[in-house]
Amino acid sequence: MDQHDWSELDDLVAFYLYRFGTERLPFGMPIIAERRGIKLGSMKMRISNFKAYAGKGRLKNIARQSVRTFEKHKDTPEPELRKRAFPELEPSGKADSISEMSK
Repeated sequence: MDQHDWSELDDLVAFYLYRFGTERLPFGMPIIAERRGIKLGSMKMRISNFKAYAGKGRLKNIARQSVRTFEKHKDTPEPELRKRAFPELEPSGKADSISEMSK
């Protein structure tokens, strides 16, 4: 099977999930991964990248993009990070509606 080519937004989504989980989102990780075209196991592995970089995991080969994402957004408050990672949740209607995302 093809390996996912991680975009910066994909990485930002994984970073949000690393920091805050799904408790403030209207859908869970399986739906998030599926909608982004990422296997659930790959999403969990990318989240593990962030854990390892923060010194809480055992992975050794951390993606450079993940390091950049971590450093750029490590102090971003939850509401702002959620806006950036999930713009489709914003009322402006830029992307899919919440009801579309939660199907």
